[in-house]
Amino acid sequence: MPISVADIVVGGIYGTANNQERRVTKIENGKAHYESRGGNVKNEWGYGHSISSPPSLQSFADACDRVISLPKV
Repeated sequence: MPISVADIVVGGIYGTANNQERRVTKIENGKAHYESRGGNVKNEWGYGHSISSPPSLQSFADACDRVISLPKV
């Protein structure tokens, strides 16, 4: 089940069904900029999307099925 758009915050880490981890670096103009890495390997973070075309918040939410961690407030 997809996460809620309301759960997407800068610094949050989210998981996809194929165990990719996505870390949101910026939210701008209704789009989520993020880095990604393999959830099993925990390699270095790399660009997760086309730099010129980040996904909408809804598309990002639809691709993720769990919240792994949120930044401490």
